[in-house]
Amino acid sequence: MKNNFLDELTAGASPTNMQIGYFFMRIMLGVNLFFHGFMRIIQTGGVAVWEQPMATTFEETFLPMALVHAFLYMIPYIEVLLGAMTLLGLYTRWALLAGVSFYVILMFGHTVRQNWAGVHIIMHYGFYYWVLLVLLGQNWLALDNRRAD
Repeated sequence: MKNNFLDELTAGASPTNMQIGYFFMRIMLGVNLFFHGFMRIIQTGGVAVWEQPMATTFEETFLPMALVHAFLYMIPYIEVLLGAMTLLGLYTRWALLAGVSFYVILMFGHTVRQNWAGVHIIMHYGFYYWVLLVLLGQNWLALDNRRAD
């Protein structure tokens, strides 16, 4: 008879402090990213309430406004998807690689607008993603560990 998930968690050695720390860092990044997008989607008026004023900050840049609008509308949905995957530890490596790539694109937008404070914040996220990627072997409590590859 197959053990249930809780039996597997409590069987054998306890998780290391590194594994517990990794778990909480992954959870915090996932919750942060997920709710960035989720709250923009469910707010009264939907994504447009956030997207419209954000798009105006790109009007004086060289970027085509049709592309700006399309990407800005996609951002909350990308955040929800990548945040949920990170939160759950599902395809964690791919979620982290997609997440850091997403932030590189966001950094491009901030540099085009010369929003250096925004670039500074994105650099922090880059560091968080780097830590999670480098320590991926510590990914203890994750759906990845339940998947058959």
